[in-house]
Amino acid sequence: MGITVNELVALPSLGTRFLAGRSGADRAVQWAHTCELPDPWKWLGTGDLLLSDGYNFPAEAAEQVRFIEELAHAALSGLALAEGMHAAPLTGEAIAAADALAFPVLETAYSVPFVTLVRTVADSNSQEASARLGKVLRMYDILRRAHQANFRGDALLDQLGRDAGARLHVLDVRTGESLMPAEVPITPSLCQAALASVQDAGRPLPTFLRVTLPEESSLVLPVGTGEKAVLLAEPLPAGASPDLVVLQHLATIAHLEVERRTAIALRRSEAGGRLLAQLLDGTIDVDTAEARLAALGLGRRPWRAVCIRSTAHGDHAAVQLRLSSAKVPHLMMRRTDEVLALVPDECATTDLFDFEGEGRVSAGLSQAVHTVKAVGDAARQARWAMEASRSEGHRVVVYGEQVPAFMPRTVTEGAALVTRILGPLIAYDSENESQLVHSLRVFLDSNRSWKAGAERLGVHRQTLVYRMRRVEELTGRHLQSLPDQTDLYLALKTLQLLGGGSLAHAPTTGSEE
Repeated sequence: MGITVNELVALPSLGTRFLAGRSGADRAVQWAHTCELPDPWKWLGTGDLLLSDGYNFPAEAAEQVRFIEELAHAALSGLALAEGMHAAPLTGEAIAAADALAFPVLETAYSVPFVTLVRTVADSNSQEASARLGKVLRMYDILRRAHQANFRGDALLDQLGRDAGARLHVLDVRTGESLMPAEVPITPSLCQAALASVQDAGRPLPTFLRVTLPEESSLVLPVGTGEKAVLLAEPLPAGASPDLVVLQHLATIAHLEVERRTAIALRRSEAGGRLLAQLLDGTIDVDTAEARLAALGLGRRPWRAVCIRSTAHGDHAAVQLRLSSAKVPHLMMRRTDEVLALVPDECATTDLFDFEGEGRVSAGLSQAVHTVKAVGDAARQARWAMEASRSEGHRVVVYGEQVPAFMPRTVTEGAALVTRILGPLIAYDSENESQLVHSLRVFLDSNRSWKAGAERLGVHRQTLVYRMRRVEELTGRHLQSLPDQTDLYLALKTLQLLGGGSLAHAPTTGSEE
C-alpha cells in the first residue's frame, strides 16, 4: 500500500490541510494529477488525487455536492484545491456530502506548487509502480507467446483478465457482439447499459466510462479510438477497484488483437469470395474446389446458398458479422446490390438470416445441395427465394416455400419461360454481339419512352426504334400490346433472377436438388 491522504497532510512541507471528509484520511493515494476539465472523473480513476486550481470547481452548493459525489463514485482518493486561486468557497452542503462519503477535500497552501505533491506521491509509490510495470509486461508477454505459438486466442481475454483482476469483454459498439471470446458471456443487461453509456458519451470517448447496475459495476474503455470497439471490465471480486493504468494497457492489447483478427478475417473472406465466384462461374475443378472448401471449414456437405438484399446499411458487413459471431463457416461475395453466401446446411436457419429491426432486409435460402457443381443452381434458387421474400413481404424465405408474385414457381420453370420468350433475342445477341436484350430492358424501364431510352443507351432515337422492331420480329410479340409487354417484362425479370443475360448456366429440367 502506498502513501495515504493522512500521511500527505501530515507532511509540513506540503502545506496541505483538510477542508472536509477527514474520515477518509486512510484512503491510499496511488497518483496525484492536475485536471481542470469540468468532468475530471472521466479522466482520473481509482486511487488518484485530483489537484485543481479551482477552474472546474463550481460555486453553487448543489453543483459542488454533485462534483464531490462524482469524484467519490469514480473511486478517487481525494480532491486538493489550491489556496488563493480560483476555487469557490466550500459550501456547508458540500462539506456535509464529503463527510458523509468519507471523501477527503483538501486545501494546499498557495506557496506549495502541485508538482511537489506529485513528486511526493510518485516517490512514495515507487514499489507499487514497479509491481504495476511487471504486471503490464506479463500481459504483453501473454500476447506475444500466444502469437508465437499460433494460438487461436480463445482463452486470451480470460488469461489477461485473471492477471488484471477483472472479467473482460471486447464489444462491437454498434451491435454489442463480442469481438473476442470470453469464458463467461456478458449479461444482456450489462451489455445494453455499456452500449447506452457509449452512445450517451458522444465522440471522442473519454479515458473510461463507469457503468453501474444494481448488481454490478464496470468500467468501459475505448479500444483504439472507440469508434468500433470498447473494452468492458467487471472487477473481481465485485466491488473491487481495478488499476486504471493496467486496464488502459489491456485496451491497447485488445486493439492489437482485434486488428489482427480483422485482418485474418478479411483475408479469409476475400479467399472465400474468390472461391464462391469460381463455383458460380464453373471455372474451378471439383477436386480443387472441395480441397479449398475443406480448408475454409466447409468440408462437410450438404450446403445451402443464401441471397440477401438490403436497403438500409452495409449489408455485407452486417452479414459477415452475424456469421462470424455465430461461428458459421461461410463463403461470401457481393454481386451488384446483393450478397451471396454459401453455408453448411446444418447452420442455415431462418433465424440466422432474419435481420429484424435492421432496415428493410430480404433473404432467400436455397434447398440443400450435395455437389460442388450444384452450387450455381443453389445461388439461383437463393436469389429466387429472396425475390419471393421481397414480393410477399417476408424477411426470410426458403426456396420452394413461397412463390414470387406473378413469377414462375421454380428456377427450372423460370429458365423455360426465358427460353420460350427471350431465347431468340439471347441467341441473336450471342451470334451478332448485339444488345437487343439490354436495349429492351432499358426501353421498358424508361416507360417505353423513345427519347429517354435512347439517352440512357447513348444511341440515336432511330437506332432504338430499329432495335425494338428487330425485337418484335424475333419474338413475335408487339410492344404496343399490353399482354406482350407483360410477357417480355416478366421474362426479363426472370432472366435477371437467373443471374444475367445468358442461359448458359441455367439448370436443365431435372437438375434441381
